[in-house]
Amino acid sequence: MKIISFLLLPIILLTSTLYSFAQEVVVDEDVAESESKPVVVENTEKKTVTSTNKYFELELIRGTQSPLNKSIPFTLYITPKIDSERTQILWELPSTLEARTSHREFVNLQKDQTYKFNVSIKPQREGSYDVTANVIAWEYNTNYTNSVSSTITLSNNLVVQPVDSEYSVSIMLMFVIGLIILAVGGFLVYKSSDKVVKRLKIWLTPPY
Repeated sequence: MKIISFLLLPIILLTSTLYSFAQEVVVDEDVAESESKPVVVENTEKKTVTSTNKYFELELIRGTQSPLNKSIPFTLYITPKIDSERTQILWELPSTLEARTSHREFVNLQKDQTYKFNVSIKPQREGSYDVTANVIAWEYNTNYTNSVSSTITLSNNLVVQPVDSEYSVSIMLMFVIGLIILAVGGFLVYKSSDKVVKRLKIWLTPPY
């Protein structure tokens, strides 16, 4: 019996050691996966969405829609947590949205510095769509990435829903300015027409 116990003891110790090592590996993999997953926070009142992982901290802010051409401005703030000399910024949009960027596709970013990038979105059709910014740090043998998305809902007249108070104010200002222009134009036409009528009378009056 003692001989059997003596033989079984190394086997039990080896099995427990392998089990503990496997548990450590699983825990490490879970930690690594949780660190790479972004933490997303959305603030509907401020129209902002933030996405943070161990590579990039991203903040996407939707601005006020233009009442003139219905374009929607977005501002992307990037705070890298790593140095990346070759960082790619890709905007992912459906075909019903047109993006006009004012930045290069590849940029050089330094760790812990915040960078600002703008894009203007021109809607083509009503519906609900996601505007996604993908940020990729290209390295020699791998790449690191994070993304952030903002959802916009458009009515049949391509106005963002719910309607922003700033957009309503802009519409009212445009209406008031239009009335002022019409009033000034009408006054100028009235004054000029009065002078024209007087000159016509003088010109049409015979000299005798």
